Amino acid sequence: MTDFKIRNVNEEDFIEISKVAEKCSPVTTERNAIYHLFTKFFKNTSLVVENVENGNIYAFLLGLISQNEPENAYIHLLCVDTHFRGKKFAPKLINEFIQIVSEAGSTNISLLSKPSNTNAIKFYNKQGFISKKSDETFEENSINIYKDYDGPDQDKIIFYKFI
Repeated sequence: MTDFKIRNVNEEDFIEISKVAEKCSPVTTERNAIYHLFTKFFKNTSLVVENVENGNIYAFLLGLISQNEPENAYIHLLCVDTHFRGKKFAPKLINEFIQIVSEAGSTNISLLSKPSNTNAIKFYNKQGFISKKSDETFEENSINIYKDYDGPDQDKIIFYKFI
């Protein structure tokens, strides 16, 4: 049986993280510069799941704590290689992230999701995240959606969780 461990990212991980991201449909693949930025400047709040035998990375969470509002933490991207889904890597990454940011004083975590990513919506709801409702949202299938949040035709769901 293969053993896995969760650890904080190293700057050198960004190439392997970008390769894993390519296998994470329907998650949007970022430019390598974004992965490099997180592995360089947000090491304390970004995590990987690593195979202890060969060092391969099979999942990652890129997160941060707001510089202006340190009570707020943000998950930028959570990704599990499609071949390794169902092994509980995603909930373990979220739980580790919650522990890290709560110890640093954060009391709220937020993240974005596409309304079309139904698996992510189910997963985040199961993890206790709630879709944010405001005057700017419309409701569809009991989920609050921000129209054009990231620009024209870029609707998003803002999920949050108090910790």
